[in-house]
Amino acid sequence: MIRRTLLSIVIVALSLQVLHAQETQFFCSVDRTEVPVGQQFQVTYTLSGGSLRQYSNFRAPDLNRNFMTLAGPSSSQQMQIINGRVSASISWIYVLQPRNTGTFTVPAATITYDGKSMTSNTVSIKVTRAVPNAGGANQQKQQDNTPDVDLGDNLFIRAIPNRTSVYLGEPLTVTYKLYSRVAFQLDNPIKLPRMVGFWSEDIEAPTQLQPRVEVYNGRQYETYMLRKVLYFPTQSGKLTIEPFEIGTTVRVRKQRKTGNDAFDRFFSDPLFDSYDHVKKNLLTQKVNVTVRPLPEDGQPKGFSGVVGSYEMRATLDRNAMKANETATLKVVLTGKGNIRLLDEPVITFPSGVDHYDPTIDEDAKPLDGTLSGSKTFEYLLVPRYAGKVTIPPVVFSFFDLDLKKYVTLESQAFTLDIAEGDVRKNAGDLTQKYVDYLSMDVRGIREGTPRFDKNVSHGIRPLIMLLCYLIPVVLLFAALMWKQRFDRLHTDVAGMKRRKATRVAERRLSESKKHLEAGNIDAYYLEIARALWGYVQDKLDIPTSETAIDTVIVRLRNRNVDELVADRMRNALEAVEYARFSPSRASTDEMRALYDQAKEAIIQTEQAMRSVV
Repeated sequence: MIRRTLLSIVIVALSLQVLHAQETQFFCSVDRTEVPVGQQFQVTYTLSGGSLRQYSNFRAPDLNRNFMTLAGPSSSQQMQIINGRVSASISWIYVLQPRNTGTFTVPAATITYDGKSMTSNTVSIKVTRAVPNAGGANQQKQQDNTPDVDLGDNLFIRAIPNRTSVYLGEPLTVTYKLYSRVAFQLDNPIKLPRMVGFWSEDIEAPTQLQPRVEVYNGRQYETYMLRKVLYFPTQSGKLTIEPFEIGTTVRVRKQRKTGNDAFDRFFSDPLFDSYDHVKKNLLTQKVNVTVRPLPEDGQPKGFSGVVGSYEMRATLDRNAMKANETATLKVVLTGKGNIRLLDEPVITFPSGVDHYDPTIDEDAKPLDGTLSGSKTFEYLLVPRYAGKVTIPPVVFSFFDLDLKKYVTLESQAFTLDIAEGDVRKNAGDLTQKYVDYLSMDVRGIREGTPRFDKNVSHGIRPLIMLLCYLIPVVLLFAALMWKQRFDRLHTDVAGMKRRKATRVAERRLSESKKHLEAGNIDAYYLEIARALWGYVQDKLDIPTSETAIDTVIVRLRNRNVDELVADRMRNALEAVEYARFSPSRASTDEMRALYDQAKEAIIQTEQAMRSVV
């Protein structure tokens, strides 16, 4: 009897343990596994069973690698009591939209429950091509069982460009406006389109929509300015600004159809009306832009593709100094144009004058349909030898949009008078030392028979004497070879940029991390973008005028870089661009994940390029 009782207790205990292990689950689910491109779907991470008080540290994965996060995370909790047992669950819900067609994986999330880490499953999503005449509104209608309503011209959005024909690098402004004659509510965050061949900058993004009355096509509307964006084309040809999308909920009155006209007319009074809320996704039209290449006639040698209107001021803080002291050469570019993409001017420093990467200070803001401000480059110079050296003039060329011609600015040459450095030593009490030295000349007479040792040699061995002659000659040849290599490397500006690309990117990534820790989000995103774009421009010799993601991928493939590495660099560039111009504020974990993604892309690209050289 006792044995049976003990056996029963053991079986019950094991059953309870297995039941407890099965109760707590952490899993990922989606509302559908096949999605047309451009439409949205829902991802849910759920922790079910057990006590909700025992979980902590929910970590979502990077969902922006293959998808765009439209909303989330929003959390919900549920609790049920079945047969006296309490079952609780908590869910984190995201609304995503795929970027491209193909089969992609929704990655796993992690959470800590009862002191142990749990990882959810992953889910595969098949993204198909968009189905004509089967937009998100129809799918939403099926989900919500609400009627599809044709709003006609009562609710729509427009993309209004200020011009559609520009030169390469000439800015154009696109204003996105919503026109309404019905009651509506904005749903998902505003999604800016992916840009190919453009560098974009937000001019205005109101947090609260202010209605204005406007007449369009003979009808009166309430209009709302959603976003105003500045676009700089980075490649010539026929380019397209993709449609801008936004989700809305429209309040529509239900139609009464009882078959009794008198009854319907009586209850047509608004007091008896009921309403449906219909989901509508609004899209702008595509904006076709003709980008003309810059004229070849009169193009200066070494022109880097700068477009705008600029003034240059170059100053040297001192002209007379001693060897190994420092001087500062400051170059300030002021004007209008894409100031953020201005590269440092090419300066040929004379030999014997060491110089370091410039400190860059930027001050730019949108004004009159372009960026206006200044960019400052400060070079630290250290002359090593005495004499007189000349720094040649600083030359900066750009294409002036107002004059429709190339303009070259040139500063004066700078002359440095370099004196010998201060090498004097502290003399001390020279008189006493000199007297002590002279006293060594007179010594007392030594008494006794002197002893001579014939085996003692007081001369220098021949081998040591030969080395004393050879070592200075070898050092001289080594110094001459190093000097030739130094001059060759410093005259090859493109080569220097390639060699310093990784170091410059690391410095900018370090600066971005400081901005993130300080809470300067805009500065953080800007430094991340500078690190990535600056690295690929310098490493792949891409001029500013041709900066585009597709150009980067083509250059990597031409260098025989592995396709996986190229895709990671593409994903990193796209993630940075999306994060910079996304209207929703990312979480700290997502921003740290973006930093890690950018750093990993640079490291892997650098390793891949070294392996194929």
